[in-house]
Amino acid sequence: MTSNNNSESKPTLEHRAAAVWWLASRTPGRDTFGAPVKFTIDGNEFVAPAGASLLNAVIAAGIYVPHLCTHPDLPPACRRGEGGGCNLCAVETSERPGKVSHACKLEVTEGMAVRTTLPLIRIARQSALAKILGNHPHVCLTCPEREGCGRSECAYDHAPEVRCCENFPHCELRKVADYIGIRDNTPAYEPIGLPAVKDEPLFDRNYNLCIDCRRCLTVCNDIRGTGCLELKTVETPLGTRTYVGTIAATLIESGCKFCRSCVAVCPTGALTDRVLDLALHDESKVPCHAACPAGIDVPRYVQLAAEGRYGEAIAVVREKLPFPGILGRACYAMCESACLRGQLDDPLSIRGLKRMADDNDTGLWRQYSKQLPPTGKRAAIIGAGPAGLTAAWYLAKKGHAVTIFDAQAAAGGTARYGIPSYRVPHEVVDREVAEVATLGVRFEFGKRIEGLDALFDQGFDAAFIAIGCQGGDPLRVPGDDLPGVVDSPTYLRAVAMGLVNRPGTGISTGAKVAVIGGGNVAADNARSSRRFGAEVDIVYRRTREQMPAREDEVAGCIEEGVNIRYLLAPKRIEPGTNGSRLNITYARMELGAPDASGRRQPVDTGEEITEGVDLVIAAVGQHTQRFAGFGVQTDAKGRIIVRKDSLLTSRGGVYAGGDCVLGPSTLIESVAHGRVAASAIDRQLGGDGNIEEKLLPDDWQTSPHLGADPDFNRRRKVHPVMLAPAARGGWDEVERGYRDDDARAEAARCFKCNLTPKIADAIVPPKP
Repeated sequence: MTSNNNSESKPTLEHRAAAVWWLASRTPGRDTFGAPVKFTIDGNEFVAPAGASLLNAVIAAGIYVPHLCTHPDLPPACRRGEGGGCNLCAVETSERPGKVSHACKLEVTEGMAVRTTLPLIRIARQSALAKILGNHPHVCLTCPEREGCGRSECAYDHAPEVRCCENFPHCELRKVADYIGIRDNTPAYEPIGLPAVKDEPLFDRNYNLCIDCRRCLTVCNDIRGTGCLELKTVETPLGTRTYVGTIAATLIESGCKFCRSCVAVCPTGALTDRVLDLALHDESKVPCHAACPAGIDVPRYVQLAAEGRYGEAIAVVREKLPFPGILGRACYAMCESACLRGQLDDPLSIRGLKRMADDNDTGLWRQYSKQLPPTGKRAAIIGAGPAGLTAAWYLAKKGHAVTIFDAQAAAGGTARYGIPSYRVPHEVVDREVAEVATLGVRFEFGKRIEGLDALFDQGFDAAFIAIGCQGGDPLRVPGDDLPGVVDSPTYLRAVAMGLVNRPGTGISTGAKVAVIGGGNVAADNARSSRRFGAEVDIVYRRTREQMPAREDEVAGCIEEGVNIRYLLAPKRIEPGTNGSRLNITYARMELGAPDASGRRQPVDTGEEITEGVDLVIAAVGQHTQRFAGFGVQTDAKGRIIVRKDSLLTSRGGVYAGGDCVLGPSTLIESVAHGRVAASAIDRQLGGDGNIEEKLLPDDWQTSPHLGADPDFNRRRKVHPVMLAPAARGGWDEVERGYRDDDARAEAARCFKCNLTPKIADAIVPPKP
């Protein structure tokens, strides 16, 4: 809230009263207030509810009064009955003329007259500040180079324990001190060596920087109800020093739930967040939400799942995407990589909880899902993969007539033809594609579109190219074009269509398969080949530490008998001998200096190994097929160039998204592109571009009261039920989902990071 004591444009009495009432109503600890009363501040009349905090009333009136122990979302710490208080909010009132009172400890009464700018008030505030700074390193507040200091070195050679901390640019104490003014006889800070804890999860605690404002104590014990903080005292040469610390030696032993609310309200650098990126402040507060390309409100649906409210949880998911069944099985879950619980033990199984919610869908979301009347506009979608289907879904809901063209015999794209059915069963794909069809979307299968002119001649008003990355990159070694060498997209497509080991198809696993590559797609190829009875090697040129495949994919390979061989790279492929169709020669590698990706570069040692195999699968990359008839600009790799904000190509009325723009990416990124394209195309077709939906009508939000639970931070990940490795010879789904009690237990491990952004910013002094 910006305030100015000398503002020339004064708000009306009604506006000022409304502001006071609003701020008073935000103060925890007061549920009811009395009738409106009139009072004055520096001669100006205001109205506030009787019983409202005088400090809140003054601030709401646009008049800044310094304070550090009070926060807009907390009851004043000085009212906890434990002493303390910053004593900075000095004012004079008509009840004690000529004397200083503290606004945070007073309530508004009828006829009260308040003064905020008298000399005795300034003196009282500076005296209170001097007491605070006597227990806090403060050379940073008066140093001539404080704005330009690099923090790593001190031009004035101050001792390390009194130098500027990393929080200096954002320090609330600094801003308050600048406003009040530091008097010359402020005592120097004498270090007493309080603990500085920097080896625990998520945030650091430097008790030397604690000013005993007790905000953290209030939010932890009174608002969150966790109760892991308490007052500590230590005797110093200057007397008793009080600070706030944990009730046990560590955060974990104290029962901390790592919600980080204490960090959010700390006015100094005593509590600092190692995760928070100040350049991406809001995003880094809730990393799982920020990491989701589609923008799913991850904490909300996870916490609904913890209550067993799966119908509501899936409604939250469906507000951002139409394919929770597919994504609940095959998303690479950037949200899990970002999950802060992973810095304590294991990240939440966010993807698995999405699948659990979809498996238990009550259909609640259907009651609130709307489709607008027909607009008479037509859109053509080229490609029935995740990006194309998503765009079709939202465009159809906006009332446009949509036709999807695809060269294959069925919809799904990568979800059907690039991901084996033991991960995503075809019936799940069919079910979610059918939802798209219920909106009136037309499908034309077996129809390859290589030019757009004919479509526009048919009356389509816009086109969205979503053809994916259908081409597989070669190994680029001698012999990589021999029969029996196949790229990954071709092989997985043949697997999905039931063509592997079928006479006349040209793809036969034989007895031994070599999969070249170390990513998730390599794992899909290897595990699929095992299901045809072949011996399978994954051959990767680096070590496991550099291997990009997910842990669960690697574990699946090992459980199913795939041999993973490291520090080998194919050097040449030749016709086979001794009964093998091919001979493949590998170079033995060792790790050298890091390459452009940051991984150590594999270096040929000169040693070679030659082995017989029957099929070589190149899982080393994919590329987009070029169609000159599209008439759009592409880059050197064949990817279509688009505007980031709309996915519009170089050709008017033509948009593109998914892998044909991104290169090989993920299902969720393609879904996100489908959303962007749908919004942009809708605007082109005369709509407002708003594709947002509210499918959970009750505005359910996380309870701010977390409660105490000493076992919370000791709970390890609860895994879903998996098909036993011995039973994985066919194509039955390997991951079977969660049992109800397990799903709730897993979801309940959430840190509830989404509560922290709801904490209001502290009210700081106006800029000069």
